[in-house]
Amino acid sequence: MLTATVLMALTGLPAPSVAADKLTMDPKGAVTAKLGYYPVQIALSPNKPPQIKKEPTYMTTPKYGVIHLGNGPKSEYVVALDEPEGKDWKIYVDKNQNGNLADDGDGGWGNKSDRGGRTMYGVLDLTLRASWGTPSKETSHADYGIGLYRFSNLAPLLMYREAARTGMVSLAGKSYKAMLVENDADGIFNKTVTSADEATKSRPVWLRVDTGNDGKYATTIDPRAPFNYDGKAYEAIISEDGASISIQPTMKAVIDLTPKQPEAKPLLKAGVQAPDFSAEKWGGGSLHLSDYKGQIVVLDFWATWCGPCQQSMPHIESVFKSVKNQGVTVLGVCVWDDKAAYEEWVPKNKEKYTFQFAFDPAGRGANGIASTMFNVSGIPTTYIIDKDGKVADAIVGYEDGDKRVEEALKKLGVKFD
Repeated sequence: MLTATVLMALTGLPAPSVAADKLTMDPKGAVTAKLGYYPVQIALSPNKPPQIKKEPTYMTTPKYGVIHLGNGPKSEYVVALDEPEGKDWKIYVDKNQNGNLADDGDGGWGNKSDRGGRTMYGVLDLTLRASWGTPSKETSHADYGIGLYRFSNLAPLLMYREAARTGMVSLAGKSYKAMLVENDADGIFNKTVTSADEATKSRPVWLRVDTGNDGKYATTIDPRAPFNYDGKAYEAIISEDGASISIQPTMKAVIDLTPKQPEAKPLLKAGVQAPDFSAEKWGGGSLHLSDYKGQIVVLDFWATWCGPCQQSMPHIESVFKSVKNQGVTVLGVCVWDDKAAYEEWVPKNKEKYTFQFAFDPAGRGANGIASTMFNVSGIPTTYIIDKDGKVADAIVGYEDGDKRVEEALKKLGVKFD
C-alpha cells in the first residue's frame, strides 16, 4: 500500500488531501495555558468613527480606536478613552456594536497601579464576538478573549489575545490534542509566509501539539509555512477562523521559522574612547557626546515602553541632583522607540526629571546609536564616561536599591553625601 509520502516521492504528484480536523474556540485558552502575551498597539485618534451615534458624557476630549477581530461584517469594535488630568481614566467599548458607547458599562478600568513612575490602567479582560467572512456576509463567528491595558506615558492603547482554538489534530498518521494560537490579536489564523525574512515582519502562529500525550504540549509548530516533523515535510491548511485544520505531507520546501537570536556583542570596555554621536536634543537642535568633553557623563539608554527603564528613572534623577555641581551631567537618550511616544512622554514627566533628554533619530530602526555604536542589546543600559570621553563603566538593568552608578562615579572622584 502506498502512503501519501511514498506516492509523492514516486510520482512527484501532490498527496491526497487529508481530512480536516475541527477545533473549538476557547475564549481564554491562551491565558489558561499561560502562553504569555504579544501586545499589539491600537492607534488612537481624536476623530470619532462614523458608526458611533451616541456617547457618554466625557470629562475631556476623547480619543478613539478600533479593535479588529476577524474579517467579517461585525469584526470592528470602537473604543473611546476619556483621560482627564488628575482624575481616573475611563474606557468605553461598544461591545454590542450598536453605535452607542453609553450602554456598555460605566467605563471603569477596574485596576490602576503605579509601574515605575508611570500609571498603568488594566488589564481589562473582555470577551467579544469575532466575525469572519466578507464585509457583507458573515460565514462564522466565535467568542474571542482579549486583554486591554494602558500606560500613562504611551500614545497607543495596548491589547493582546487571550483566546485559542483547541481540539484534536492528525499529524503523521496519529491524533493528538492541540492548541492553535494567533499572536496578532486580530482573530485571523491562516496567515502564510514565503520566507524566513518575511516571517520576521509579522508575528508567529503557534500550533502546540501534545505529541508526548502528557499534557505538556511540547511540540510547537509555526504553520505559516511548510515545516519539518520527524524528518518529513508537512504543511497545514487552516481556515481563516481557525476552526478547521488539515496537516498533510508536502513536496514544498520547508522554511525554518525558528527565531534567530542575534549574538550579543560585548559592551564597550573601560578605557575605550566613547564614540561620538548625534541625537535630537529635547528643546531643539542636536546633541553630541563630544559637546560634554571635560565633564563626567552618565549616558542612559532608555525607551518609553520599557518598564525597567521607567523604574530606574527616579534613581538616575536622584544621582543627577546629588552630583550635578561636581561636573557630572546625565544624558537620557531614548532609543528603539516611536518619536510620537517620546514627544508625549517628556512633557508629561518634565516635573519629575531635570536632566537632558534626547531622541535617537533612528527611532525603532535596528541601526541606531545604542545598537551600532555602544553594542547595547537590552535596556536600560547606562554608560559612565570620564572627562576625557573614555568609557569608565557600563551598567545593564536596574533593580531597587541598585548603587552601581554611584560606585562607578565614586571611582572617578565624585562624592556623595
